Amino acid sequence: MKEFAIYTGLRLALFLVSFGILWVAFHYWLSAWPLALLALFITAILSLFVLRSARDRLAAKIDERAGRIASRMEAARSAEDED
Repeated sequence: MKEFAIYTGLRLALFLVSFGILWVAFHYWLSAWPLALLALFITAILSLFVLRSARDRLAAKIDERAGRIASRMEAARSAEDED
């Protein structure tokens, strides 16, 4: 799933950028754990807006794949009923 790898990589990159900015700004006052948690929170909010197109492509691919699986299962079920 190429779209999954792209979306995950973009989320990771967004986290690293957020963490890097927070580290430069606040590393004298906070340790790495609070900065990482804050970066996770910021990344979760930003990804809703920034990564919308990548998430939509991933959702479309997952929906397409689920449709193919459902049609194969239905074909197998109808073939089994015919026997």
